[in-house]
Amino acid sequence: MNNTSTDPDVNDPASEAVVAKIRRISIVSSLIMIAGVGTVLAVIAYRLLGGQGPSGPARLGAIDAQGGKVVSAVAADGQLTVTYDQAGVPVIVIYDLRSLKEVHRITVGGPQVPRS
Repeated sequence: MNNTSTDPDVNDPASEAVVAKIRRISIVSSLIMIAGVGTVLAVIAYRLLGGQGPSGPARLGAIDAQGGKVVSAVAADGQLTVTYDQAGVPVIVIYDLRSLKEVHRITVGGPQVPRS
């Protein structure tokens, strides 16, 4: 003889408690997953539609090579760093990307200045 019921709809209280607990856990985990996916989608939408970041969009324009050859150019953190070679002397010029105005100029090497 077996102890199981032939009626598939009849459950004992212990199995009903386990089913209720699993249902509760799955509902909570589903809500957490939906909240996480919603957060990710909200961040993506904000980045696509929202702001352009702290520096804003870069302007189109031209920068004069100042009689030298451009060796390298790097854009980062709202600034454009351009390295020129002017008659064998490296010159580093930093421009602001918003206004394309020169911020800093560094001459590396150059003529030796006597020290006293």
